[in-house]
Amino acid sequence: MITAVEIREKIVDHVAVLYPGHYLNQLRGENIEIRCRELLAEGIRHVVINFEETELINSVGISILLGVIEAMNDARARLVISNLNAASRELFEVLGLLAELRIEETEEDAIERLKSAV
Repeated sequence: MITAVEIREKIVDHVAVLYPGHYLNQLRGENIEIRCRELLAEGIRHVVINFEETELINSVGISILLGVIEAMNDARARLVISNLNAASRELFEVLGLLAELRIEETEEDAIERLKSAV
């Protein structure tokens, strides 16, 4: 039996910030996707995923992240990624995700970008 993995989160000025943890795999990715869909249902339209603690992202995690991007776009919500390490940034670049995502260096920058969005 697979148990749920808790995803840390906080809300700052109507912006949800999610922390995937050390390894974005299927289980953590699914939990991020579920939580993003719940946030959308609750009326939250600005989400930051902070990858500061994330050391590794596998292919299933990337695939699920694509589903999150699509869900956010369909809901006319905004998603910003922050704190990518060099390896993850290179992975996102190779996969062409940088064109699909808004990236900020820090969580604070990401929150400010979303707060200033109309």
